Amino acid sequence: MNPGWSLPHAGLGATVALVLALGHLVVLVPRLDEPDAREVGADVVAVKPRYRDLVTAPRVAVTALLAVAAGAAGAAVPEPGRGLWWVWAGPVLTLVVVDQATTFLPVRLWRWCLAESVVLVAGWVVLAGPPVRSATLVMAQGWAAVGWAGLGLAAAAPFWLMWRLTGGIGYGDVRLAAGAGAVSAVLGTDGWLTGLLASALVGVLLAVGTWAVRRVRPSPWGQVFSYGPALWLGPWIALAVSCWPGR
Repeated sequence: MNPGWSLPHAGLGATVALVLALGHLVVLVPRLDEPDAREVGADVVAVKPRYRDLVTAPRVAVTALLAVAAGAAGAAVPEPGRGLWWVWAGPVLTLVVVDQATTFLPVRLWRWCLAESVVLVAGWVVLAGPPVRSATLVMAQGWAAVGWAGLGLAAAAPFWLMWRLTGGIGYGDVRLAAGAGAVSAVLGTDGWLTGLLASALVGVLLAVGTWAVRRVRPSPWGQVFSYGPALWLGPWIALAVSCWPGR
C-alpha cells in the first residue's frame, strides 16, 4: 500500500465519492434533458433508454459499491490531488455509468463534475495540510493544479482531432479524455503516460469484445459502444501501477 494512504483519508474519500455519485445518479440524472432527435437522429433516440429510467436498484447498488472502493483507493494519491480523484471516483463514475447505458455523456453532468473538482482541489490547497504553510507552498500547489489541467488538454488533443476529422467519437469523449489526462497527471508524467496507454488498451479490448459479441448477438446500437468506461479505468490502472511494491 502507498505510504501516503491512511484509513481516515480512505474513509473520507469513500464518503465523498459515495455521496456525490449517488447525488448525481438519483437527483441529477432523472432531470436531464433528452437528446434532440433532430441533432442525433430519430433512430438513436428510439433505442436510447430515457435518463429517468436509469435509476434502478441494481444500478444504484453497483455505482455505490464502485464509488466507495474507488474513493478509498483515491486516498493513495499524493496531496493536493486527492480531491480531484474523489470527483473521478464519484460524480465522473456516474457520468460513465450513464454513458455505458446510453452512449451519451451529458454536458450538464460534466459541468457539475468540473465545479466539484475546482471546489475540492481549492479546498484541499487552502484548508488541508499543516496549520502553518508558506505562501510559496500554496502557490506551488496551485501551479501544480494548472499543470494537471495543461496535461489534461494535451491528452484530449488526439481525441479532438478524431472528433473533428472523422466523427468517430462524440465530443463527450473529448471532454472525458481531458479529465482522464488531468487526473493521471497528479501521479506525475509517468502516471500520465500510463493512464493514457491503459485507457487506450482497455478501449481496444472493449471494441474487440463488442465486435465479437455483436456478431453473434446483434444489438440495435450496431457496433457503437461506450468509450467512457475505458477512459475512466485508465487512471485507476495507473494508480495501481504506481502503488505496486518496489516502485
